[in-house]
Amino acid sequence: MSNTIPVETTDVLLGESITRGFYDKIKEGRIKEAADMGSRFTRTKLREDAWSRSVITPITIGDDELDRAVDHDLPVKIIEKEPDTKAYAMTFKGSARGTWFYGERYMAKFFKIESKHHKKNKFELMTYQNDIRQLLTEIAQKEIARVEDETMNAGLEAVAIGAQKLTLAGGLTPANVAFALKAHIDRASGVSPQPVGKLLMTKSLYYDIVKLPHTTIGAPAGRIYENGVDSEEKLWGIPVITTIKSDIIANTDFYILPPEEYLGKFYMLQDATLFIEMKADMIEFWLYEAIAQAIGNSLGPTRVTV
Repeated sequence: MSNTIPVETTDVLLGESITRGFYDKIKEGRIKEAADMGSRFTRTKLREDAWSRSVITPITIGDDELDRAVDHDLPVKIIEKEPDTKAYAMTFKGSARGTWFYGERYMAKFFKIESKHHKKNKFELMTYQNDIRQLLTEIAQKEIARVEDETMNAGLEAVAIGAQKLTLAGGLTPANVAFALKAHIDRASGVSPQPVGKLLMTKSLYYDIVKLPHTTIGAPAGRIYENGVDSEEKLWGIPVITTIKSDIIANTDFYILPPEEYLGKFYMLQDATLFIEMKADMIEFWLYEAIAQAIGNSLGPTRVTV
């Protein structure tokens, strides 16, 4: 996937970076070169900060891959679930019972995320000496990535309420994590066991591992001591996704997530795109994207409060 945000414009003179240099590019008509420079950093920050893209890898699809709903015109994608089946032991003269199988499906609805529209007079823009791509980065990743994460968390929370929520006392301790992992795997007394893929928690909660002794978490403790917490985002061999967005995921909560093929889908009909418009002396720009997120396994996540 490219690290460059696509750029749409309404004027052939529009281009690259929103700086004094950006205005120079506008005058020179050097659009493609300017657009790449003006948006590459924004796209990188968006991917780093949207933890939802680490939970489920986004899949880009085209309009020819869309499905149609019967009650509205919104673009959707219908995803099939694997059917269930059983095997039996018997004599050579025996025969397994016949049964009709049903293929379950679920729907992912697409929606648009759009940043605020930012306007600037071109004469005021001439006064900028520093690269205002920093501003675009903040706008894009904090507004668009936050909505992506809020939507993903709402889906996880909705199915966790119906599936499994654990409340344990004592914080992020080995005993609590071990208990939660066993409960996740042994869901419904073994009727619907779920594999462990990743853990999702805030960086604040993850920092609690600093308080754990070397004998508790093993080799990672030494690397953490030497290189800091961010150098080793794993617990007992399990990858950990961390976030600073404690207003979305509480500092007392963490999710046990199955591998993404057991969880759901994340589709992109259009990834984040920078739109720039110039009318007379006014320049306006914003980012937007069209995505769909759907949790297809209602038993997939386990939410743990410690």
